[in-house]
Amino acid sequence: MNHKRIFSLDVVDTDKFLDMPVTTQALYFHLGLRADNEGIVAAPANIMKIVGCKYDDLKLLIAKGFVIPFETGIRVIRKENI
Repeated sequence: MNHKRIFSLDVVDTDKFLDMPVTTQALYFHLGLRADNEGIVAAPANIMKIVGCKYDDLKLLIAKGFVIPFETGIRVIRKENI
């Protein structure tokens, strides 16, 4: 099991990312840390509870294209510049 994660500065150094609230940015990092190697997170609600974020933080990540929702509730964390 791989426990290393790399976040691209091409993503997190953008105005699009940095203009989001710090809680939303923190949620992105925590989701990324807990995602599998394909960027899939099975339990985002649990991670939001751990981090202390609100559902609005997740909705903002989805609206800005940093997280892709699926009907099954699984999210994919985007790793590349969007």
